[in-house]
Amino acid sequence: MEVSMEYYKEANRFLQKYGSDAFKIIAAYEVAADISQTERYADWYGDYGIFEPSLNEEMTYDKLLSRYKAGLKYLGIIHEQAKAVCSRFLSEQLAEHIREQFGRHNADAEYRPTSVITKMDTPEFTRDMLAVDRDMEVDCDIGHQITCYLETWFDVDKKFGTNTAADDDKWLNLYAKYDPFADTLRLEFTVTTADSCEEGEYVPTVAESQLIKEMIAEKLREEYGQTPKEFCEDVGGIEIGGMTQ
Repeated sequence: MEVSMEYYKEANRFLQKYGSDAFKIIAAYEVAADISQTERYADWYGDYGIFEPSLNEEMTYDKLLSRYKAGLKYLGIIHEQAKAVCSRFLSEQLAEHIREQFGRHNADAEYRPTSVITKMDTPEFTRDMLAVDRDMEVDCDIGHQITCYLETWFDVDKKFGTNTAADDDKWLNLYAKYDPFADTLRLEFTVTTADSCEEGEYVPTVAESQLIKEMIAEKLREEYGQTPKEFCEDVGGIEIGGMTQ
């Protein structure tokens, strides 16, 4: 009984911290990873219509957190997005997405999981939804990647599945990472509060990617009279790894 009580306390502490949606994600991960029923930490309780901790007495807070993080990783989301994702997708759908990402990651160790958010019906970026900040950074490795802050003039919660509007002390910052030599673009965001910061990634559509590349190029031409490649190569006015002067 003492062991059972300890496992229950661990599970309850995790539930209080991360909520029942975390158990839905853990359940999806366990199915996708073919973890045996006796070794799973999450179960579906049909009478209540929710996912809850299993009766596995080997469960600990850290073990739950490890599986939750693994689920988030292969869903391509952060904790802040869990509520929106779990309200939109069934556990079986989440498991299928995780299984897809397993396969791609096994085939390519450098593969970055695609976010399940891309399967949600969200508004596509238009020019009036974004503004490129004039201050930009160039990476300090090979000097090919431009990082810039993007002002967001749209409902970030609807677009990214976050929940910043409910908390005045929570905000989202969006950044573009553009390599004009490889012609690649990544979008990363942070969700910040007074005592926490989560980092996530959004995979833009082809049209969104092209739009943001064009907007960055236009900003560089307007502010510095340079193309993106010239901006990277002209280290005379740039402190590599730091803000432009």
